[in-house]
Amino acid sequence: MKTKATYQTWIRIYKLLIFFGISIMLLLTALLPVHLYVRVLSGVLALPFLYITFILSYSVYQFAEFGGNYQSKIHDVLVAKVNWDGNGKVLDIGTGSGSLIIKLAKAFPMSTLAGIDYWGGNWEYSKAKCQQNAEIEGVSDKITFLKASASELPFHDDEFEVIVSCLTFHEVKDRKNKTEVIEEALRVLKPAGQFVFLDLFMDKTVFGDEKELLNTLKQRGVSELTSYKLDEVIELPTLLLNKKVLGNAMILTGRKEVIV
Repeated sequence: MKTKATYQTWIRIYKLLIFFGISIMLLLTALLPVHLYVRVLSGVLALPFLYITFILSYSVYQFAEFGGNYQSKIHDVLVAKVNWDGNGKVLDIGTGSGSLIIKLAKAFPMSTLAGIDYWGGNWEYSKAKCQQNAEIEGVSDKITFLKASASELPFHDDEFEVIVSCLTFHEVKDRKNKTEVIEEALRVLKPAGQFVFLDLFMDKTVFGDEKELLNTLKQRGVSELTSYKLDEVIELPTLLLNKKVLGNAMILTGRKEVIV
């Protein structure tokens, strides 16, 4: 019997468990025979933690294959945005457990692909899981997985015809200015090459003003720049549009200008 590939969702389970644990502790405190003020305070404090636990649990369900399968559906949207003949090299920045890059490998069978991620730490993703999934899906001979930070890509300038990234730039911890992380991705994109990036680009606390970001990219040599709110290209459940989930999500596509 063939083993099935498994892809972790974007929600870290340990975070969900932390909020759930805090909620339970506060609720139990509210039931203890202690001063009424302490019980009331514990009950009130439990409410936001219960709400976050619910949002995270709901998101896991909707992203997972056994639920709404929206993680896979969103990856399908990104693959569909790639306008390319399929001959050359693809880079996936923030590979996770391999879902997006494997879809690209299947969509463009003549391509060679590289996937980078920082993996480890408190993520449930791993390089080994990516390699296992690629083998199960029959594309392991086309993909190279490398551990690296998106802020310092281990590639030469102008190396890839296509670069994709899904919800990664905002997670990069070793570079405060996230626009610089995007510029690092553009460094390794070939002139006339296409990028398709999905991230929380509408979150001003992370990426600053949206219009300024787009103008900066144009000044850095990006042409055919187009932005789409995620919910404009795929219908999403209302709760996934919470600002803490995908409410600030936007897709950016464009090409690197050819310098004559």
